[in-house]
Parts: sequence; C-alpha cells; structure tokens
Amino acid sequence: MKSLRPITGTHGEYQWLTTGEHDLDTLLRACPQAFLGKWIAVTSLDSGPLVLNADEKSSGWKSRNGIAYSPEVWSPHESLPHGECGGFDEWYVFENPTDLGAVVHGNVFEGSLAVGQVRVFVNFGTFGLHAVNDLVERFWDQLPLIRPESYVADGDYLNFVSRNKDIFGMVCTALAESAPKS
Repeated sequence: MKSLRPITGTHGEYQWLTTGEHDLDTLLRACPQAFLGKWIAVTSLDSGPLVLNADEKSSGWKSRNGIAYSPEVWSPHESLPHGECGGFDEWYVFENPTDLGAVVHGNVFEGSLAVGQVRVFVNFGTFGLHAVNDLVERFWDQLPLIRPESYVADGDYLNFVSRNKDIFGMVCTALAESAPKS
C-alpha cells in the first residue's frame, strides 16, 4: 500500500476518503457500524470473484454472475471475507438486499455503462479517488447506476465512499483514531 495520508472529498451526493495508511481490516475493526445491518455485494476478493465455501453458503451467502451477496451483516469483521491475500477487495454496501446484475470483464473503457453491468475498479493498480484520471471518472459514472449506500475498495489504497453522512463521519473519525498500517 502506498503511503498516503487520508484525503477526503465529495462527488455529487457522495463523500469519499482515500488513504494509503489503512486497509479494509483496519476499517472493519475500527468502524464496524458502517456495515452492521447492511447487505454487501462483493465484486472482487483478492482480484477475482469470491468463491463461496460451504460455511458461507450455509450462513446465507449467494453468488450470481461473478458477484457474491452477503446475508444481513451482524458481525462484520468475523463474517465478511477480506484481505486474505493482501487486498484487492471491492464491496458495495446496501441498506436492503440488492442484485447488481453481472460483472463485466474486459476493458473498462470500452462500451457504455448500464444498469445491471458492474465493472471492477479495485484491480487497477493505484486506483484512488484522489486522482484525476479517466479511470476515476469511469467509476463516478458507474456509481449512480448502482446507488449503494457505501462503496469500499482495498487495493493499493483504501477507498471509502458513502452517501450516508453519519456513516462517512464515523469512518473518518475511526480511521483518524486508528494507528496507521505499518
């Protein structure tokens, strides 16, 4: 992970944070409230789809079209798969169960974005919302089609996005109070 102190900003109705000092594991430990009582759609785990094991299936996880869907989350750090091989995890967080459609493979810059098609951004090295580039613009074009409450990407940087101002504030405070990743 790159050494980048937390940077925040806004884009439309969303607030965002990008940092190289923290990772998804730190976020889950420091601010589990951001995920409690929510449903998570996992579009990437360690750069690929989350392949559900028997325990995950029996606890209510489902998988469709390259996306894994959690049951309602009550113990985020214990029940959400993350950081198993150093990151490159991407999640969409919802207030209700939501079907995203299918992960679209191939060049993220080709073709139009559409409801029911999800492009994965975390797997592009150095994907960070603090950057001004075509990749970040493409991400911001996709987000309103999906309309999550929050979005998390843990790659070279930890990116957290939310339209819930209270949750965003809690995440910022919790990360500020957490020790930076060594």
